[in-house]
Amino acid sequence: MKNLIKSAFPVLIIIVLVLSGCGSKKKDTFVDNYKVQPKDTADINKDQYRIAEIFEGDKNQMHDLIKGPATFDIMHQGTGTFKISLLKNDGTLFAVLAEGTGDFKGKKELDIPETTAYILDVKTTGKWSVYRE
Repeated sequence: MKNLIKSAFPVLIIIVLVLSGCGSKKKDTFVDNYKVQPKDTADINKDQYRIAEIFEGDKNQMHDLIKGPATFDIMHQGTGTFKISLLKNDGTLFAVLAEGTGDFKGKKELDIPETTAYILDVKTTGKWSVYRE
């Protein structure tokens, strides 16, 4: 009987600690990062195009763009030539965003004619980024 009490004692201590922890009121330190905050539609449209990566070399990327005005912030680093184009989803040229040789930093404003997928086509050996404001 003594052995049973000795072995049950640690189990009882654990149960008491667990139950006392469940019933105690904790400080409100929980932060709900998933709470939906009301946002202006213009801000939502602006945020969905943020590109924060720097790429290197030739690349094609699909991007869903929304009809209306769009400003593209373009950066190229390198000594060679570069051409950054925006193609319609069928592969035909819509607009040349930037073209030249060497380092470049600039902006291009366009009026996107329809909400659909577009192809960002970059031809270069240097580093580049395109960020839609």
